[in-house]
Amino acid sequence: MRFVTGRSLRLGEGFTQAPFKRRTLLHATSAALAAAMLPTTVRAQSLYPTKAITLIVPNPPGGNTDILARIFSVPLAKALGQPVVVENRAGAGGVIGMTAAARATADGHTLGLGNLSDLVVSRYAQPNVPYDPAKNFAPVSTLAKVSIVVTCLPTFPAKSFQEFLTLAKANPGKYKCGTAGNGTMGHLCLEALQAAAGLDIVHVPYRGGAPALNDLLGGHIDLLIDGSALSQVKAGKLKALAVTAERVAVLPNVPTIGESGVPGFSFGNYWGLLMPAGSPATAVTRINAEIKRLLEQPEIRQQLESAGFSPFASTPVEYGQALQKSYEQIGQLVKKAKITFD
Repeated sequence: MRFVTGRSLRLGEGFTQAPFKRRTLLHATSAALAAAMLPTTVRAQSLYPTKAITLIVPNPPGGNTDILARIFSVPLAKALGQPVVVENRAGAGGVIGMTAAARATADGHTLGLGNLSDLVVSRYAQPNVPYDPAKNFAPVSTLAKVSIVVTCLPTFPAKSFQEFLTLAKANPGKYKCGTAGNGTMGHLCLEALQAAAGLDIVHVPYRGGAPALNDLLGGHIDLLIDGSALSQVKAGKLKALAVTAERVAVLPNVPTIGESGVPGFSFGNYWGLLMPAGSPATAVTRINAEIKRLLEQPEIRQQLESAGFSPFASTPVEYGQALQKSYEQIGQLVKKAKITFD
């Protein structure tokens, strides 16, 4: 028998390898058991997402909804470790895109980005909408909100919104206000304003914000209620009389309608992410948490504010409650004014 003396055994020599293997196996087994003992929701959340996320935008490229999608898609993809693919499905006042989002596989890998026009107005202003926003979606998180801007030419006789109210009340039916079309948020805001302030203003609907803006610049209408005029206000080509909900960062000195002679008036729009009903709660929770973190980042907030948005975070429950309130308020307004989409 040969004895080894005067040195330690190297791995692979003699009998030292077997205990090492046993210890390694024991550690691996312990780690596996520990992972198995984690709550199912934690393990599922750690695996989500397992593939690319599709973000459906129910509007054409270049509009507010698309701008929001582009602001969030890249940082959200980085946070999730999977691509976020923006898919524009425009048409029928947002119904085509939101229908696709509602009918997608409820596995947490499809998101819809909607606003009040897509989710609420369409429900009342169009016949046979193939989804119920209150039943066919799982609210995930709000992203941003916006006040609509009331603009006019610098030569318009009213220097403030309060002066405009005085002129409009003294001259019923004289002033023409353009919007991006029947059933748009600008149109709804005008109807709400007329009801709240007792005004008689002629509504001139256009097919989009751009032609309405062109007619305002050309002097063919007196006012415009639409977000498309923001850049022209910054350039000094238009005057902002008021904003419709709360003051915006890019126009800090422009008062709200509520501050300008119509107390309590507030009418804005907001955007949020939704999943098809029945999507995993862990997926909803994960996306909500990531959006909350993104909305706390200064660079994201700066991008939103530069585009005229205000950051607007919420829990899924809060988003669902806000939508329900909007269904009730806007539904009554649409029915009373007999608003329909073109």
